[in-house]
Amino acid sequence: MIRRLALLALLALLPSAVARAEPVPADVTAALAACRQMPGAPIRSAGVTLCFSGEIDAASTARAITLLPAVTAMVITSDGGEVRAALALARALRAGGQLLVVERACVSSCANFLFTAARRKAVAPEALVVFHGGIAPQAFGGLFGGGDERQLLGETQGFFRDIGVDGSITYDPPYRRDPRSGVRSLADEWTASPAGLRRRGVGGIVSLWWPSPEAVIRQGARQGLQLGILD
Repeated sequence: MIRRLALLALLALLPSAVARAEPVPADVTAALAACRQMPGAPIRSAGVTLCFSGEIDAASTARAITLLPAVTAMVITSDGGEVRAALALARALRAGGQLLVVERACVSSCANFLFTAARRKAVAPEALVVFHGGIAPQAFGGLFGGGDERQLLGETQGFFRDIGVDGSITYDPPYRRDPRSGVRSLADEWTASPAGLRRRGVGGIVSLWWPSPEAVIRQGARQGLQLGILD
């Protein structure tokens, strides 16, 4: 009895992230394994999984959209790319309902549009979803910006209305604290906590690597990123 009480007391002291840890869903694991076991072109099919690695542009989007109807999942590693190309791919992914699995990193237009739009999504262990570069209303069509820029702003605003997500997640940065100097400044790139994603309408997350904010920031530093955390 005494040993049992001691064990319960020890478990109570463990970090809450450990206590809440859940196994990665089987379809997420299968999608990751498919791409790892069938290397090849940056954009390719591996059974029922679409493997996408690299920049999102007109050519890569066209290739991916061609392959999407035949797959049930899409594994992506991307630092982002062109806004309109990402919007087109995000809409196709949402319409098809494929599971989106982030491997290593999904940055900028990848996070801003593909991750927010996917109806089902997962973030693999030690992978990062990094927002930045979204089009703020005061940027285009406000103090400056030509007709095409205003049109692009309208397209992104319409996209976020359609998917029910607060688009400010892509352009309203949190503060970050420099670990050496302690100085606080607005982050140039950021990720969002599970609560932060929920508050901004980003749903459909079946698995999310989030051991702690500190661990995520450290992982970002390993990838050369100085992340802020949006709560």
